[in-house]
This record gives sequence, structure tokens and C-alpha cells, in this order.
Amino acid sequence: MSREGLSRRDFLKGAALTASAASLLTLAACNSDDKEESGPSSASPGGGQAWTQEADVVIIGGGIVGIVAAIRAKDLGASVIIIEANYAAGGHALTSGGIMHLGGGNSLQRAQNIEDSADKYYLDHTAPGQSRDEWNIREVIRGAADVHAEAFEFLLDNNWEYAPGNMTGGGADSVPRTVNTDDTKWQQYSPLGEGRAPRGVGLTRSLERSARDKGVEFIMNHHVDKIYRDASTGDVVGVMAPYTPRIMPGETEPLVDFEDFLDGNIDTEETVYVKANKGVVIATGGSSSNWEFHSLFDPRYGPEHSHGVGGDPFSFQDASGEIMAMEIGATLGATEVGINVAKARAIGCQYGYRHRTVGPGSPIWPEFRAYGFDVDTDRTAAQGIIYVNMLGERFASEDGSANAYWSAALGSAIVEDEDGKAQRLAGPVWAIFDEDWRKERDWNCDGYPDVDREEGYFFSADTLDELAEQIVNKFYEDIKMPPANLVATIERYNGFVDAGVDDDFNRTTLTEKIQTPPFYAAWCPNAYHDTLIGILINGKFQVLDFKRQVIPRLYCGGEASAGQGMHGHGKNVSNGYAIGTNIVKETAI
Repeated sequence: MSREGLSRRDFLKGAALTASAASLLTLAACNSDDKEESGPSSASPGGGQAWTQEADVVIIGGGIVGIVAAIRAKDLGASVIIIEANYAAGGHALTSGGIMHLGGGNSLQRAQNIEDSADKYYLDHTAPGQSRDEWNIREVIRGAADVHAEAFEFLLDNNWEYAPGNMTGGGADSVPRTVNTDDTKWQQYSPLGEGRAPRGVGLTRSLERSARDKGVEFIMNHHVDKIYRDASTGDVVGVMAPYTPRIMPGETEPLVDFEDFLDGNIDTEETVYVKANKGVVIATGGSSSNWEFHSLFDPRYGPEHSHGVGGDPFSFQDASGEIMAMEIGATLGATEVGINVAKARAIGCQYGYRHRTVGPGSPIWPEFRAYGFDVDTDRTAAQGIIYVNMLGERFASEDGSANAYWSAALGSAIVEDEDGKAQRLAGPVWAIFDEDWRKERDWNCDGYPDVDREEGYFFSADTLDELAEQIVNKFYEDIKMPPANLVATIERYNGFVDAGVDDDFNRTTLTEKIQTPPFYAAWCPNAYHDTLIGILINGKFQVLDFKRQVIPRLYCGGEASAGQGMHGHGKNVSNGYAIGTNIVKETAI
């Protein structure tokens, strides 16, 4: 089978990624014609452009790291501006489960007689033999661990509440450190509509409310595209952010957040040049939505992996923070690319990280379009399904481990290139099931709001041959699924069900044949979350260049930074708290 070039979904401008990758090897400072030869207090963006706003601390991104850093810096006497690309703050954290993983001997641990310390947390999360924590950058984990207990009390002082119940443990933790967010007071302010209503709304909205009440200013609907350094000192002195309003398909007016979260906004539709008197914080949330960036570190990744990422399409982790930092001399730290790659949680839709993350009442529903079918929380829903690659072939046990499943999924399709040479690809994965299973689950396969037929994420036909012919492999449109492959795959699988043994992949749940028309094919997006790739930082969350020298007045934390494998928002909260402290105290106001 031959193939041609791949179609791509671009998250970034043209050659930005290529130019940025080159800067990994050189320490790039701004050219003299871009900066005046003076200190940061009087430097300008260059080209005759004056600063349009200024603050002591300028934060790129209004997610958890950014909001926590803003509140902490404000508490210490700094003026703060958060620049957020979206129409509402919260980032990926708003769509999350709101899990809080903080230890160090905080008040809740003490109340539950849990003995913990900063040292114990640090040793747990740098210990050998842990699947992801042993990859953590030890200096960074030390910096986070040292503020865990303080950061927990900080949350309690800033509107956040935890759900009743005991703290839980797991993973690398030797003692319980995890608690859920109580979102009861904040669900009315969810921009996600009548969907799943994740607890992350309670985490982000509670802290955002505190930030606004304390006088933190927000510039919404502006995507920061450039960070400026002073040519003579090397100090980071400010940022540039064009106006990027969120306008839904068929509409002309930008989206606007709830009225209760508009106070403190600096309203402008112009490109802003914001001067940072004390420093800039990169809190952009990482790069999970940018497959081109990730393919630099894992060549298995392709454009099909820009779907299904946690938080999309409310917010996008577009790697812009990493790329801007690289353009002014920062380097990256990277070990494993993905440390939490799960099977599809919702099938038959574009954004399948979770089922019903967004509802029809949300202003962003026109981008989300369909819920898909839940094959994660409803574990039995996958028993009547097989997963095939874009050639119609099974590639792993459907009930096996997520890591083994995705390792196979990322390279199971073998095709020929234009020269007739073998080429291994990932390509989209399809869930195949029949009418008997649809009736068993009472799934509505007609279209919206459950499945997305119109955009090509769901197909059905009366025969398996016809189903294969209908399927369009997004991003690989020239690669067709051979009908004979799909027919043979189903026949072989049904034989395994009869025999009670899967001779190919040792699947254990062999209870349902796929035999009754119509037959269905549902897109299975990878549920991609967490990464160790990011901007290299030290234990004070200062950004480092290729020679591991500090780039003055530039900080970073959370998913945009490197070497922090802990799941849950304790990472983001501790990072933001430490950054807000350090950026003020290390450059005293």
C-alpha cells in the first residue's frame, strides 16, 4: 500500500518550531536593534514600540501555576498582570478532576495523624524503581517539597476547600497525601455547560476569585508570542501578546466569561507590550496539544495525536511557552515523553480524554460537538468492542495495560512509501462493534450529541466490507482500510470468542461476538496526559540556558517545565507558590 505526504493540524505559526529548535544549541539574546542599550527599567520592545502596560510580575497563562504565583506575589507586595489566551481563566486545570496532591506535614495530614515532612516527600518522589518519579529532576522536586505544607495552608486561605474524607496515597507516596476538591460553591461558574462538571472548576474558580479580589489584573484573549530580553544585561524585561479572541463557528462576537469574573480585566483589542519590572513567569501549561513539538522527542507521534488531549478544546497546551523560552536561549529537559498515556476514554468523538467533559450548554460546544461513548468509567462498555489500526488489524489486547496497548498502537500499521519501502506508522485507531452491543449499551449512534458523524469520527454500514470502505483515516486520507483486512480480523476474533482463548493477544474478556449488522466504527483518540518534557529549571524555578546558567528574571513551573512526574495539582500549586515567593524576594521590591 502506498502513501503520500501527511496532512497536518498546525497549532503554531509556520517556522517557529524549526527556528526554536536551533536555539537549543546557542544562548540567544535579543539583538541590539531590538533593545535599547540600557537596564530593564527603561528597555523597550524595540522598533519604536513603547510598553502599553507594566507590572512588577507578568505571568503568561491563567491556569493553576499562574494564578497561585499571582496571588502569592500580590500577597508579598508586587503588582501582577496575568495574560491569558482564552476568554476564561483556569486552563487545563479547570477541566480536570481537581485532585490535590500535597504533603509535607500540612494541617489536614496532622488532623488525620499522618506523619509527613518535606524530606519524606522529596525522597519518595526521587526514589529509584518508581515508574515515573525516578525520572524527576531532583533539585526541582526539592524546591517543590520544601513549600508543600505552606502551599496547602495558602490554598485554604484563598477560598479553596477540600472534599470530606480521608487523604489517600498510592504510587510513590509512602503516606497519604491526596485529597479531592470540593467544588460545590463553584459549579455555577463552569464554562463547560451541562456536561461532566469536573471538580477542577472548584479549584480554579476559587483561586481566581481570590486573585481578582486581591487586585491581580488580567489581560484576557491575548496569546503571548514573544518574550523580550535586555541586550546589555540579559534580563527578561517583558512580553508581547496579540489579541486572540475566541469566536465560535458561525458567530461574529467573541466569547465572554461570567460577569462575576470580569472585574480586574484590562480590556483592549490591541496587541499589548507588557513591561515586567521584576520578572516574567511562564505558566502556559505544557505541550501536550502540539504533536509536532512532541515528535521531536518521540518520532512515533503524528497529527492524529493532537486529538484527545486532556483539557482540549477548552484550552490548548500548544508548547508556546517552551518555544518562546527557547528563542531567547532557554534549553529543555526531557526524559520520557508521555508518562500517562491511557486508552481512549470516550470513543466516536474528537476530544475523548473524558466522557462528557463539555455539554451542549457550553459556549465552546460548537468545537466539542459530541460526547462519544464512555469506555472508561463504564469499564464493561468495552467488552463488546475490538480496537483496530487504520489498516483494520488488531494490534494489542483490548483489556491489557494502557502502556502496552499504546506502545503497540503507536507503530502497528505497516505501509509502503512512494518508493515501495516499508514504513511503520501509528495512524488513527478505530473501535469496532455491532448492533447487538449497541442495543446492550443503549447507545445512540444516529449523531449529535453522542457521536460525530459529520466530521468523520463515526461510521456505520450493513456489512464489514462497506464499513471499511466508508472509513476515512484522518490525516492519512490516502491510506484506505482494506475491506478484506477488517473482515478477516472480525472472523478471527469471533473464532477466539468461540474457543474462549485469544491466541493473538491473550485478551481475557471474550464474551461478545461481532456479528450482527449494522456494524460501527468509532474514532479512539489517545488519552494523553502528563509529560516530563519542558523548560529546564532549577530548584528556585528559574529558567536555565544550555550551559545551565540562569536567564535573569524568567521563571517557569507546572507542565511547561521539565522533570516533574507527579500527577495531580500539588505540583502546580507548589510550583506557583514557590515562584510567587522567589520572584519577589529574589528581586526585592
